[in-house]
Amino acid sequence: MPRQIPRFDTRLLRQSQLAIGIVKAGEIVRSLGTPTLRHEWKMPRLEALYELAFLRVFVAWEMCLEDVFYRTLCGYASSAGQDTLVAGTYYPSLAAAKIAVQGSWPFLLWSNPAKVIPRCQTHITSGRQEAAIASHQARLTHFASVRHRIVHGQEHAKQNFDNATLAISGRTYPASRPGKFLRDSPVSVYPKQTYLEIIFSELYGLAGQIV
Repeated sequence: MPRQIPRFDTRLLRQSQLAIGIVKAGEIVRSLGTPTLRHEWKMPRLEALYELAFLRVFVAWEMCLEDVFYRTLCGYASSAGQDTLVAGTYYPSLAAAKIAVQGSWPFLLWSNPAKVIPRCQTHITSGRQEAAIASHQARLTHFASVRHRIVHGQEHAKQNFDNATLAISGRTYPASRPGKFLRDSPVSVYPKQTYLEIIFSELYGLAGQIV
């Protein structure tokens, strides 16, 4: 009987809950704290907290993709069963699978679905991970643009971020600041949720489809 892929979606959920708890704590201090505390928690600092929270969970999402991918190559089964490899045989260990895929590269990027989907297709025949990511490719590309804007300041990163927020929220944000977007909420969603919470929920749902 094949080994089961660990519940990496649960790990992602825990990271999401922790990150949301951190930003909510910042909101509480800013709204209910003493004048000194409110002065310390000016809006740019609070928005920076949202950005850090997003990065923490997006890293967990990338690790989820990587961990599931390599275990699939080793014959681990998801809730839907084992995927079939293009090579026909499973690798004997995670180390062997990584050497086969990465070669001399010390790591591979997992933020861009346009890179992840071909990687899955190269090694796995009509895999569960490929299908889940492909079904959400546009949204995941936008989420990656938010990630890149947080860590990069070039005009290209700003433009891609603006394109992403236009697609997600229908607007752009002053100075292309990710924290403003992540703290914002769509008026059509009740009960109120920030875009940070909405993105985390979507990533968790996708993770649940591949484990």
